[in-house]
Amino acid sequence: MSKTDNNYPHQQSGQARVVAISSGKGGVGKTSIAVNLGISLAKLGARVCLFDADTGLANVNILLGLTPEYTLEHVLFGARDIEEIMLDGPHGMKVIPGANGISECVSLHPRQQLRLTRELARVESEFDFLLIDTAAGISETTLDFVSAAQHTLIVITGEPTSLTDAFSLIKLLKRRSEHIHYHVVVNMCSSTSQAKEIYHRFNAAVDKYIGVQLHYLGYILRDESLRAAVSLQSPVALFPDTDPSSRSFIRLADSLDSATIASAETHSFSSYWQQQYRDHRDQLSEHEEESKAEQTPSSEQVAQERDEDYVVELRSRLLALVEQGHADAEQVRNLLQEAVSVYLQRHGVLPINIIALLEQSLQSPERDDQLMRDIYDVVKPWGVANVELADQLYKPAAGDGTELAVPEALDDNPQQASTEEAQDTLAVEEASLSHSHHYDAQRFGSQQHLLDVLKQKSDTPHSLLELIDKLR
Repeated sequence: MSKTDNNYPHQQSGQARVVAISSGKGGVGKTSIAVNLGISLAKLGARVCLFDADTGLANVNILLGLTPEYTLEHVLFGARDIEEIMLDGPHGMKVIPGANGISECVSLHPRQQLRLTRELARVESEFDFLLIDTAAGISETTLDFVSAAQHTLIVITGEPTSLTDAFSLIKLLKRRSEHIHYHVVVNMCSSTSQAKEIYHRFNAAVDKYIGVQLHYLGYILRDESLRAAVSLQSPVALFPDTDPSSRSFIRLADSLDSATIASAETHSFSSYWQQQYRDHRDQLSEHEEESKAEQTPSSEQVAQERDEDYVVELRSRLLALVEQGHADAEQVRNLLQEAVSVYLQRHGVLPINIIALLEQSLQSPERDDQLMRDIYDVVKPWGVANVELADQLYKPAAGDGTELAVPEALDDNPQQASTEEAQDTLAVEEASLSHSHHYDAQRFGSQQHLLDVLKQKSDTPHSLLELIDKLR
């Protein structure tokens, strides 16, 4: 049954059921369960949004074979609406990819904070389920996401570390919030009886030492199809409903649907983040009042805080200007170039990573080879245009003869280079290709073969740099 059938019996309006899918440790199949559960709910006809909140290892789009063009960061800085970054998944399911930035919610500029909460509130009103795939473990980010949800689905296995880490996760969550409904899925078990035995042992410990009530949602058997599906980027929930692997997640989706519709929701996902912001703002106000009582901030501190806020605002506006693509590209490029030039004049260093830019240019499918040649002409080597003088710069160091050495002083007359040094130039240049430039023999053949080809281009001996120039 697809979303378009409109036969989903529990469709609600106004607020989604928010379920955080978590685990105490990695490697228990949490993300795979999140993806397959989302697809199965969508097959039931529910409106599902899967939110990838694992800021360290955002894998949801990989399991689905999707390539995101934008992430949540574009939303935070006003470059895209949240609908624009969503990816279309199977059976009408939507995916919010790689939630980078939301973990910094309380440290965002007020304008970004308000935009984020408004976007999340709009998502909640458009879906029946908002599934949040959190990072494994007990980081502050994970605890925040689970605390913001109404339900948490804890994935455990029979491994002792999985059970103890999940126990620690629930213990910390209990201290943060009393409203969370806990559901447990036993994954990678060999039978129904083993799954129930694992759950009962875990539930007994949680009930005795933490005092939290758990709900047994179901189990997933150890299945080689799940592992193969990851490699194929084709989740098992896409298999026919008669397939045993697919049936397991349909059963799990039915259980989650029934368990969550019966519970009364007391808060929304976005309201949690709004409250986080208000608490943080109140703390800052109290701190500022205390600071004012102790001492008046200097004019330099006031100016620094003002400049920091200004930089955040400028970054937001510039990213939006570039991403939206409305401004003339030439004007934007001139603006960026002017900013780099002024920064260089003011601080004496470039504000950009030249090596990273060159690597990006080399990897680009539309690489400008003429640009690479122009760059080489400017810097070869170290800005020396005279070829004979350049050869001297590639003399062996006073060691093993393979390192590059720059002479302490260079005479204006390049003819002073000795005959012996000139004879050594070709051999040293060959070594420099291997040790300094990471020569790719698989791509270009052996270095000796390349030198032989270069020598055939001329009847008279030339330096390697001169021979390369002849090939252009």
